[in-house]
Order: sequence, then C-alpha cells, then structure tokens
Amino acid sequence: MKSFTGIIFRKELIDIFRDRRSIIITFLLPIVLYPLMFWFIGSQAANEMDGPSATAIAADAKAAAELRAVLNDPIFEEANIFLSENNDPVAELENGNADVAVITDGSVLRLVYDPNKTSSAMSNNHVTVLLSAYNQTAQAKKLAEMGISLSDLAPLSFLSVSLEAETGKEESGAGMFLTMMLPMLLVILLSVGGMPTAVDLFAGEKERRTFEPLLCTGARRTDILSGKLGAVTVMSMLGALASGAGIFAGYMLNPRAMTMGLDDAQGINLPPGMLVLTLLIIMAMAVFFSGLHILLSTYARSIKEASTYGSFVMIASYIPVFASMSKLGKDFDFWTAFVPVMNVTGSLKMVLNGINDMKYMGVTLGITAAFVGVVLVVGRYMFKKENIMLRA
Repeated sequence: MKSFTGIIFRKELIDIFRDRRSIIITFLLPIVLYPLMFWFIGSQAANEMDGPSATAIAADAKAAAELRAVLNDPIFEEANIFLSENNDPVAELENGNADVAVITDGSVLRLVYDPNKTSSAMSNNHVTVLLSAYNQTAQAKKLAEMGISLSDLAPLSFLSVSLEAETGKEESGAGMFLTMMLPMLLVILLSVGGMPTAVDLFAGEKERRTFEPLLCTGARRTDILSGKLGAVTVMSMLGALASGAGIFAGYMLNPRAMTMGLDDAQGINLPPGMLVLTLLIIMAMAVFFSGLHILLSTYARSIKEASTYGSFVMIASYIPVFASMSKLGKDFDFWTAFVPVMNVTGSLKMVLNGINDMKYMGVTLGITAAFVGVVLVVGRYMFKKENIMLRA
C-alpha cells in the first residue's frame, strides 16, 4: 500500500503557511519582540551595575558643606552627581525633585532613599559605593603619611582567582547570564511552539468535521499520525529558530544589555561530535513535545479542551526548567541525566559552558528518545481506537 505520510506532511505545511496569522505569530513577532524585550530588561540591569546617568542629591546645610568638600575628589569625576542645599531634603525626595536626601544626624550623614522608586534606589546604591571607595582611599592616604600600609592592618590577606587562571586551562563559554537564560528559553519555546499547530490539526479538524473524511481515505492511520507529527515538529523547530534569531538580533544590537552587564562571554567552540549530539537532543525534545501535544489534541473534543490540556504540558515543563535555572554546567549531577527536560537543560548548559560531557549528553539523548518512543506507541494505540479518534 502506498504511504501517504509525505502527502499529509506537505498538505499540512501548505495549509499552515497559508494562514498569515500563524506566520506573524510564529516568525515575525519573536524576531521583533525578543530584541525589544532583552534590550529594555538588559539595559535596565546594565544601568544598575554602572550606576545611574545622573544623581540629584538634596542635603541640609551641614551635610551639603561636607559633601562639597569631597565631591572634587577624582573618584566622583564621572559620577554626574548634582548637589543642592535645602532646608527639608526629605521633602525634596518625596516630591521627586531629588534621588537621595542627605541629612545630618550628629556626626553621621544619613542617606535617605525611596525604595519604591527605581532611580532613587539605584542612586542610593551608586552614592554609597562611591563614598565607601572615597573613605577607603582617604584612610589609605592618612596611613601612608604615618608610614603604615592599609594591607598591614588586614588580619588576613587574600586574592580570589578563577580556576582557569590558576590552572591555565581556559574553557570557552557563553557567559553566566546567557548560560542561565538560553537553555530555559529554548526548552520553553519547544514546549509551546508546536501546541497551536497540534491543536488545529487534530481538535480543530474534529470541530470542522474534516477528521472523519480523512480517516476514510486510503491513508493508513500511522501515515496520518506520522505526517501530522512531522508538520507539528517542523513548526515547533521553526518557531524556536525564529525566537533564537530574535534573541541573536537583541545580542547584536546591544551585547552588554543581553548579558545583564556581565561581559564574561568567551565564545563557544564545539567539536563536530558535540555539535551533532546537541542538535539531536534538541530535535528529540521537539518531537517529544510535539507528540505530547498531538496525543492531548487527539483525545480532546474541541480546540478549547485541547488548549487547556496543552497548558498543563507547558506548566509541567516549567518545573524542571526553573528548578535548574540558577545552575551552571558543572552543577548538574549525573542522576539529572535521567530526569526528562532537566537533562536537556543540563546538556545545553554544559555546551554553553564549554564542557564536553559525552556520557551525560548520550544518556540525555537516550532518555529523551525513549520518551519519544513512548509517545509514538501511545499515539499509534490511540489512532486505532474509534472511541478516542471520534470522541466528540
């Protein structure tokens, strides 16, 4: 009997690409929205690390006099601090005319800030760091005049260095922030990307009354399942690629914003074997989520019911993803290779950290492929049951 898998696969893809809304949501929106999202979020974080572009300080007379005496120090040259003398600095802060209010409290200057205002909280942290640096520099100068080194007063001298600097074995890597975020985003995108297509190709056809005629054609039910699974997987992968292109575009626009101000990316150098293994793991995860959405959509009576089931899959996938969000490549124990979804996240983080653990990634691929097999077996069983296929 002639196989109709390829025919069904092409037919479904053609129908999908005829829908302009699907194209816009799947491809155009991620390419536009992700650069904007990372630009705003990343730029805000970078500003928190660099300090605000300008800081307005309102101080009473005595505090203003003390601050004027130190603001000429080279430490404050690029700080963009604007000092104004006021009778009621706190009122200036409350009215939004100042970022930080400084009032005299005996021999201590008390810095008052508004924790509910971003610019005030950032400015307070910025000024506090600068004043601490000024105090340390001034103390070192006075001790030097007395013939005493500041390091001589420290009870313990220490120096913090990285393992790479100590051993001389540099490992390539994408940086801490990208290592934490990119695997999480990829797994989430793969878990979500195929759901709209799966819902439409199964539950949608039930609602449109086109599913029964398809079952009555000469195509075997395994052909129908395989063709539709291929279409859903392709859309899931393309959606992830479009989102990846959007993320890459955001990185090209402002690399420092994408890394939250942490310029620790050294690049990734993957051996051919690791690259192939990584791509196979990603593809296996895409097929797994696509098949899972197909099973739920096949069982559902309507698009609404299928979407509800699909949301459960999304939420369930978030648990292992967020559980491993703060972990880096070397934080994953070997037993996590047997935990679905978490093992994929761990493998991707190892790759991004330049760690070539073939054993861990091989087990991950095997476990993910096993779950794909389970989904296919269950799907084939469901396609043979009329009470499930024609459930309405």
